[in-house]
Amino acid sequence: MRSLIAATAAALLLAAPVPASAAPSDLSGWSVASQSGSVTLRQVTALKGGPAKTAVEVRSPGGSGSWVYALSTVKGMTFEVGRTYRMTAYLRDLGGAGRRYGMLLANGAWQHRPSTVSEYVSPANAGWQRITRTFMATAPGAADTGLYFALPASGAFTVQIADASVRAVTAYTPRSVRSAPTRTIGFSGAEGTAPDATVWNRQTGGGGWGNGERQVYTSSTANAQVDGSGKLKITALRTGDGGYTSARLTTEGKVTVAPGSYVEASITAPTGEAVWPAFWLLGANMPAVGWPACGELDVFEGTGSEPTRAKSAVHLAGRSYDWSEGTTDLGVPLDAGSHRFGVYFDAKTVRFFVDRKPTMVLWASDVTASGRTWPFAKPQFMLLNVAVAGDATPAFSARTMTVGPISIWRGGVPA
Repeated sequence: MRSLIAATAAALLLAAPVPASAAPSDLSGWSVASQSGSVTLRQVTALKGGPAKTAVEVRSPGGSGSWVYALSTVKGMTFEVGRTYRMTAYLRDLGGAGRRYGMLLANGAWQHRPSTVSEYVSPANAGWQRITRTFMATAPGAADTGLYFALPASGAFTVQIADASVRAVTAYTPRSVRSAPTRTIGFSGAEGTAPDATVWNRQTGGGGWGNGERQVYTSSTANAQVDGSGKLKITALRTGDGGYTSARLTTEGKVTVAPGSYVEASITAPTGEAVWPAFWLLGANMPAVGWPACGELDVFEGTGSEPTRAKSAVHLAGRSYDWSEGTTDLGVPLDAGSHRFGVYFDAKTVRFFVDRKPTMVLWASDVTASGRTWPFAKPQFMLLNVAVAGDATPAFSARTMTVGPISIWRGGVPA
């Protein structure tokens, strides 16, 4: 629901023996383009002290458009949906610090993408920086799919790219478990009563909650109550003065989810302009290290204006791996029926699921390679809420998120 953070983990990714390389022995397969302004491409050789002796150099005197890119078609590479790959390159900005560069997979029209993941860096100096990202292919790509480097759209720059490649890898995967949940957190009680206070805290107040939210969270059962059949209902309500109330429940200090666990909730989410329902986790060490150093996993978020889309996000100190990478179009509105939203996390990986199908994966090896820390080797607590986004003027009187029992499996992902 907002960003994350801190621990360490080791990489357990084994490269397949045959990569599809974009290394520039010559400039065949490479191209550059800019919406506005000149951009040139050349090969540089006899480099010393870097990852390779040869690189591609892209130079721009500066333009006024909104995009500039370099593209290397990855010859001979095919992508198998569900298989894991890694893209890697070394980059140096000869102008020094301050500019931002991205690496992803696409053609020149931002199409034919085997994955929506991307990796962005802002080099701190003119030295070589390794960029790497491991991903699970969600589409097959095409013959013109390439390593796409997003370059600064304004201002002059000279950047060199070396040793770029995409390869299939064998990645660490948590084990499957076939046992019953280790723990199930239900919502028993008479209809209209509050959820179990030994499990759930009620956070109250307004002030935007760091996101410019409109609602005020209350402790009223009008905003959070059990329904008498084992489910929780959280309702955002319009007040007489045009404001909104809602509920935000957390298990902080009461129930934590240990690393090496899979946690899942069955949710029917509300839709409509400005409605913002969420099921998410935060590091239990947040009081000590703060946010985002504690870590955050957004297992499910809905944005009411996109009624069929379920979103996931990982937030890290200095970086968010966000919704564009973890969006699932369910094909039907979120309020048409329940779906199971889950996440597994440990010292090596975070994996999101919708209806037990993986949707987004992040590995600690990529995070630590970028110089950041990995927070998910420590326990997390859970949060449920329905916010009202502050960037719109909604007209609804009530919107409800219904949550079934939350199940936790220790030691792996349920088969």
